Amino acid sequence: MQEANLLNNYMLPSKESKPAKSRPGRRGFILSLGWALLGLAFAGMTWMSGRFLAGSQPRSDPEPVNFGPPDGHPIGSMTRGGRVVLLRDDAGFWAVTTVCPHLGCQPVFAENRRIFVCPCHGSHFDQEGRLLAGPAASGLSLAGLRLDAQGSLVAHPQEPARAGDRFKP
Repeated sequence: MQEANLLNNYMLPSKESKPAKSRPGRRGFILSLGWALLGLAFAGMTWMSGRFLAGSQPRSDPEPVNFGPPDGHPIGSMTRGGRVVLLRDDAGFWAVTTVCPHLGCQPVFAENRRIFVCPCHGSHFDQEGRLLAGPAASGLSLAGLRLDAQGSLVAHPQEPARAGDRFKP
């Protein structure tokens, strides 16, 4: 009888003593994985929100654009070339670079309203590039204009111009 009790005590674990788990079970693993994915999603949303709110400058300036001879652009005209728009009024020519200072999108010129509208986040700029409505924090830059050796009007976005300046050939 004593031998049977020893055998039972040795082979069957008692309900009071539980073996220590060396690794988490399936439920613990899935719970940990869920929290990790939630943290990763939160970090990603925080980064994207910060980037949206802070804005950024475009990675590079647009290249120079050749618009041809000045007499090919009547007063009141608007001509797009690459990421530059050439405008003319009775005082002369000016060129606006269409690179939004918010996130580098390309605003389009709404001719009926005579403004630039950024399709990405809705910033509005007047025809001289001045900011009318955000989220952009500043206006569009103006490109310098010069005549090349053949007499063509060339916009140079790397050479900023001042608002109100007009090029008169």
